Amino acid sequence: MLSFFEKLKKHLFSKQFLPYLILGILLVLQFFVSYSEGSLFHIYIIDQKLLLVFHLILFTLWTWGAVININNIDLVARLDLEKNQINAMLNSISDPAIAYSKDFEVILVNPALETITGLSKQDLIGKILSPELISDSRYQVLIPIVFPSLAPTIIEQSLDNYPQRTKIKLFEPQEMVLDIITTKVIDERGKLYGFLKIVHNLTREEELKKTQSDFITVAAHQLRTPLSGLSWLLQTLSDETKDILNSTQKQILDNAQKALEESIKTVEGLLEVVQIEEGKFGFQFIESDLEKIIEEVLTMLEPRAQQNNIKLIFYRPQPPLKPFVFDPVKIKSVIEILVDNAIKYNIPNGEVRIKVTLLTDKPFVCLAVEDTGIGIPKDQFKNLFQKFFRANVKKETSGIGLGLYIAKNIVERHGGQIWATSEEGRGSIFYFTLPLEAQYLPPQI
Repeated sequence: MLSFFEKLKKHLFSKQFLPYLILGILLVLQFFVSYSEGSLFHIYIIDQKLLLVFHLILFTLWTWGAVININNIDLVARLDLEKNQINAMLNSISDPAIAYSKDFEVILVNPALETITGLSKQDLIGKILSPELISDSRYQVLIPIVFPSLAPTIIEQSLDNYPQRTKIKLFEPQEMVLDIITTKVIDERGKLYGFLKIVHNLTREEELKKTQSDFITVAAHQLRTPLSGLSWLLQTLSDETKDILNSTQKQILDNAQKALEESIKTVEGLLEVVQIEEGKFGFQFIESDLEKIIEEVLTMLEPRAQQNNIKLIFYRPQPPLKPFVFDPVKIKSVIEILVDNAIKYNIPNGEVRIKVTLLTDKPFVCLAVEDTGIGIPKDQFKNLFQKFFRANVKKETSGIGLGLYIAKNIVERHGGQIWATSEEGRGSIFYFTLPLEAQYLPPQI
């Protein structure tokens, strides 16, 4: 940080300091004139000590004013520099951006914001924004950006702390989906100065996503009907020829049925993903028995486990779990996905252990599915629950990587969490929690 004398040297002949420089010169001249022979001060002020005190007071006041002026000049210069740097940064980004004070006075805007709002920089700089401006058609894009609660549709909102993220949808003057990131602007004293908003226009991305979803929906429906028909034909053929075919032929027919089942499951998974992303993945919450659902899943998957000599073990909770409110169909799907994966990625003669425990710190139940399989590499954990993700492991398995993505969405819509731990060569454990009390279910359900 510059010392006062360095600042004085820097700003001594600046336009802002010129009045103090002139005043200082006049004070020095006045001082010498006062003590010269025949001056008014010399004639009328007998007490030279009083005259000295008077000049000391004048010089003290001048010095104090000069210090304040120098610091103010330096502060203004730094603020101008910072403002120019921020302005240059905002102008360089393609996303719309606006900075305003805590009193909602517009400080900076970039060209992208001018384009999306239809308002010029001259219209906005210094303008005090308020919710009442929403009635002015010129501000029907800008005001929902600054005050997202006034948007016709709030798709997503995170208000816990800064930076805050809000996703809104506008319909006038045209349909737009905007992702708004809000951060605080803090001054050098640590006090709130204002806010900076950066807006990402998701309209084009949402249109492409909608087109993709429509295509997947149509394609999946077109595939599901003939696949279901083919499955019925294969089952009929198997029933009609079970006494005619030899073991090799039966195995071929059995493999065809399994491949067809996987194809149907893939189609169903694609449809479920589309429903999740469009918010149409309907839930039916009723009081249900979780232990009974686990038993149904294990009974259904037992034949597949036996084919690989995998042992399914269910550790029942003690005391037995009482029925509670959840969607039995969706949770059954989650358990099936996790147990099926544990069988797929296991080793011959391995085990799959299902454990149900109660959390001690809150009224939630935790279900764990543990396998003795090949494990998951640590560098792939971050993508584990992403759509179309498949772990890059040595064992080849069927599927296109939708199961864990679907499971995550189902669990989170119940107000629970899902996560995993793994050790390569030792196996993996997948956990998920569910609330035992209906009050913990998310309000949107």
